[in-house]
Amino acid sequence: MASNPQNLLFDIDLEELEAVKQMLGGTEKEFRQAYNRALSRTAVTLNMLGRRLLRDELQARNMKAIRKRLQKFRLRKSGKALDELRLWFGLNDMPISKLKGRVRRLGTKKSPLGAEFKPSSSSLSSQVYSDSFVARLGKRKSIFTRKGQARYPVREETIPINDAIHVKIEDEIFDQIPEIFLKHFITDLKGRIAQR
Repeated sequence: MASNPQNLLFDIDLEELEAVKQMLGGTEKEFRQAYNRALSRTAVTLNMLGRRLLRDELQARNMKAIRKRLQKFRLRKSGKALDELRLWFGLNDMPISKLKGRVRRLGTKKSPLGAEFKPSSSSLSSQVYSDSFVARLGKRKSIFTRKGQARYPVREETIPINDAIHVKIEDEIFDQIPEIFLKHFITDLKGRIAQR
């Protein structure tokens, strides 16, 4: 299964943050501490929003399958440079058993034609898998294909995640990053100034 990660990078207007620091009367040390704390809190907020969006769009059965698809990386810089945040959204194919939808066998037992998966999500399209069969994986049905001529081993089929979800992540989450970061930054800086 090939990975198809999407990295989202964003710029923070340091001049705007400097203006907020001047307006509130913060020190350089408080500025750096508030910046780093706001970066961490922004990462947590974006992770939560991303998980929720992916769960709803993909109609995932549980959050465990979604958590692995969202990662955040803190890039530490040396010297006077400020830290950065990078988000990673894994949009590689998902196993059928992880998604809500209907699995059905095509053809008859004597002349099977494969299987079909109709996802509950409108973001995903139905898929037909030829030379596949329907079987239970735990409590859930899924679609499997034999790897060779023998009965075993088998592999579970996957469904591709389309680009519409990547666009939705950019439109609904990426556009909010400056507001989320600024809100966390101002809140933290005000708190540090009040504790003096």
